[in-house]
Amino acid sequence: MIKDPMYSMIYHKAEQLVRLKWLAGTAGMTDDDFKETLEVFADTAIQHGAKRLLVDALEFKHRPSAEVVGAWRDEVIVPKYHKAGVKKIAWVWPGKSPANQPANDKEKFESRFFPTEAEALAWVAS
Repeated sequence: MIKDPMYSMIYHKAEQLVRLKWLAGTAGMTDDDFKETLEVFADTAIQHGAKRLLVDALEFKHRPSAEVVGAWRDEVIVPKYHKAGVKKIAWVWPGKSPANQPANDKEKFESRFFPTEAEALAWVAS
């Protein structure tokens, strides 16, 4: 388990699942902190050959720039998810969630958004 004031990360071997939980410390996060965390998350998925990812964003306070959530993520993070063999990413999302569809045609995995961790875990583990 990796723990930081901004996040915690846990690998569940039996489920081939890496879980990232954003914490309240993200209120002081920079885009560089955000990028570093996503790289650790993606590298952990590669290290363990994780087929499933869960991101709990209920306490996430940072608002990353459009460049980070767009081009940088597509160029740096998505290829790492593919290298790991990720098939599903479940998001625990506050409020109105984005549409349950790939963000773009580069993603070769399913993404779904859920209001609770229990619902996200049930779907990602199926």
